[in-house]
Amino acid sequence: MPASPPSSLMVRLPNPLGDAVMALPLLSNIKQRFPDCRLSLVGNPEYESLFSGLSHIDQFVALDNSLSIAEQSKILEEQQCDTIILCPNSWSSALVARKAGIKQRIGRTKHLRSFLLTHSLPAIDKPRLMPELYCELITAFGVGFSVDPAYLPAPEIAVSWAPPKLGYFMVAPGAAFGSSKQYPAHLMATALNGIHAKHQLLPVLFGAPSEHQSLIELSKLLDHPFIVAKQYADFNEIKHVMKKASFVLSMDSGARHIAVAVGTPQLAIFGPTDPSWTAHAMDGAVFVANDKLDCLGCHHKTCPLKGHPCMNDLDPQIIIDASSRFIA
Repeated sequence: MPASPPSSLMVRLPNPLGDAVMALPLLSNIKQRFPDCRLSLVGNPEYESLFSGLSHIDQFVALDNSLSIAEQSKILEEQQCDTIILCPNSWSSALVARKAGIKQRIGRTKHLRSFLLTHSLPAIDKPRLMPELYCELITAFGVGFSVDPAYLPAPEIAVSWAPPKLGYFMVAPGAAFGSSKQYPAHLMATALNGIHAKHQLLPVLFGAPSEHQSLIELSKLLDHPFIVAKQYADFNEIKHVMKKASFVLSMDSGARHIAVAVGTPQLAIFGPTDPSWTAHAMDGAVFVANDKLDCLGCHHKTCPLKGHPCMNDLDPQIIIDASSRFIA
């Protein structure tokens, strides 16, 4: 039996930044199908500024994963929502929703958690685009869905570390996934030096607060002007600066997905992750990879092969040449 139309609904966001952004089409589907429903987001406290400005979101509920199951359940119970959609496939997220007493709990059957849910969808059996997989969760209500483009508003605000004028690109060399996803700093520097020499664009380096020191180290390898973003820049600042950039150069990471949502072209470096999960909104994207290898998409967080060939053997000139796609 389908779930009942909700009057107040929470969406438990995915934990990875990029996945949280790829859940945006699910949110727009919910508001289209249930326009009078109060819609709340639940997730990493740092993501509140990421989703700020979305007119169809009624509130953001900060939920720190370091809290105990009981503490998380109490926070959700206080929201008094009748329905929750769980984007994470974890056992703990379903347990928290059950203990919070939420009447309708929708998610996938992974990790033998079906008994914690009231409406469950099949586990994911093969790689498919994440925005589509998240949108499918709304079918628990017996309705269809469309995978609309992800959208995040970029506020017009003063940003102390922003470039004084246009003519820059943003660079996110980090990846929370693991070391296998990161392009070596000396090769990244070669690519950035080449892009600057070819197009006279200023690189703006940014990343998570924990990556700030690695950004400083990368900047020491550059032979031209650059900007390193403030260590604790919030997502409103990132969105504002990113919106005006010529393009964003990143790994297959959250930065690429934020760029999609603010409408900025992306140049993404792939290696151990499979584009079948994340290659959405490709009109403004270029993917580069060492496609001579048969181990791409291995999903190892640490490369098991000597020399880490998917990254160490990727010629920086390929990245320099690909950047020309974004220059008029």
